[in-house]
Amino acid sequence: MRIGLFTDTYRPSINGIVYVVESLKTHLEAQGHEVFIFCPASSIRPSQQSELLNEDEDRVIRFPSIKGPFYDDYDTSFFFPPRVLSKVRELNLDVIHFFTPGQVGMMGVYAAYKTDTPLVAQHCTDLRQYVEHYQDGSLLPGLLALIALLPFAIRVNGKDIRELMKLYKPRRERVQWNIDIVEHAITLIYSKCDAVIALSRKSKKQLESWQDDDNYCYEVTLMPNGVNKLPAPTKSELAAFRQRWNIDEKDEVFGFVGRLGAEKNLDLLITALGKVAAERPHARLMFVGDFEYRKVLEEKAAKSKFADRITFTGAIPREKLGAAYAAMDVFVFPSTTDTQGWAVHEAALAGLPLVLIDKELSEVMEPGVNGEYASKSAKGVADVLVPLLGNAKKREAYGKESKRLAGAFTEERQVAKLARLYEDAINNYEER
Repeated sequence: MRIGLFTDTYRPSINGIVYVVESLKTHLEAQGHEVFIFCPASSIRPSQQSELLNEDEDRVIRFPSIKGPFYDDYDTSFFFPPRVLSKVRELNLDVIHFFTPGQVGMMGVYAAYKTDTPLVAQHCTDLRQYVEHYQDGSLLPGLLALIALLPFAIRVNGKDIRELMKLYKPRRERVQWNIDIVEHAITLIYSKCDAVIALSRKSKKQLESWQDDDNYCYEVTLMPNGVNKLPAPTKSELAAFRQRWNIDEKDEVFGFVGRLGAEKNLDLLITALGKVAAERPHARLMFVGDFEYRKVLEEKAAKSKFADRITFTGAIPREKLGAAYAAMDVFVFPSTTDTQGWAVHEAALAGLPLVLIDKELSEVMEPGVNGEYASKSAKGVADVLVPLLGNAKKREAYGKESKRLAGAFTEERQVAKLARLYEDAINNYEER
C-alpha cells in the first residue's frame, strides 16, 4: 500500500504523536508499504529543515510554518492547497491517515475527498478536555477557524451546513460554546471517514457518546498505539544518571515522563511530595521532559519545603530514557487529558508499578495487579504512594505484571493490526 500520514506536529518537536508517526512509518515500511509524511517544517524553509534532520524530502513533505497560537506543539503551516493536492495525486495514495484536526490534518481530509481516497482518522488529542482546562477562551479563534474550513475540506450537504452555522451562534458561557464546537465538528469530520481509531476506552466512549444522530454515526475501533521496550541502561549508565541528578541509592523515587504541559495536573505531584515525604523521608520526585509549563513547576518546586528533593532533568532523547525509568521506583501519570499516554506503556515495559488517575486511559494498567488508581488530588496520590514506596515486594510484583501486560502491545503487533484496518477500509471503499 501507498500510505499518506498527515500530522500537525512532527520533528523537531518531541511528543507522543511524533513518536507514533515515526513508529508507524518505520514498521509499515518494514512490512513493505510505502509511507509519505505530510507535516510542518517548524521553519519557513522546509528544505533546510529536512537537510538538518537528514530526511528524504520525497517521503517527508514539509510545509513552511511558524509557532502556532492556539494549540500546544501545533505549528501554523503555510501551503497552497491546489499544489498539495497535485502532489497527493502524483503519489497515487491508497489510503490517507490523519492524526490531528489542524491545518495539515484537514488538508489530509480535503485531499482524501478530492482524490477519492479512503480516509482514516486517529483520535490523538482530547480537545474537549483541553477547552475545559483552558477556560480563558483562548482556543475559540482556532476552533472557529476549524469549522470555517469544513465546508471546503469534506463533502457536505444542506443539513451539514445548517449544523455548522449553529456553532457560530455565541453562547453566554464561552467554555460551553467551545465544547459544543469540538463535539459537533469532530463528530461531523469523523462521520465522513472510512475508519476511526480510538487509543483508549475513554476516547472510544467519548466519541460514541457524541453520536446523537443517525446521520452522524460511525464505528470506532479501539486500537492503542504499540510501544516497544527501550534499551535498558548498563550499570555504569544508571550510576552516571543517578550521580548527574544527585539521586542516592536509598532514595525512593516517583516520577513523571512526558511533555510538561499545564493541563496534565503535574502541580499536584509537588504537593503530594510534601505529604509523602512526611512519612517516607527518602521520597524524591523527578520530572523528565520539557515544555513551557516547566518554568511554572520549577517556581512552585522552589517554594516547596522539599525543594531539594525535586529534580527536573529536561528533555532526554528517547533512546536514552531507559536510565530515567530505571532510576524510578514508581511511575505516576496524573493527566486526565491524554488519549493514551505513550509514557505509561514505556514505564510498564521498564518494569515499573503504575499510579494513574484516569481509569480508562491505558490498556496496560490493572489496579491491584500492576498499579493503583488515585483520586485527582495531592492527598489521593500520596495515599497510594506512601504504602507502595514502603513495600518493595509489592513493587517488584507489580513491575513484573507491568512488563507482561505491556508486552501484549508491541509496535510490530499493533502496526500489523493497523495495516489490516487500512486494507478493510480500502476494500469497503471500493465496494461502495
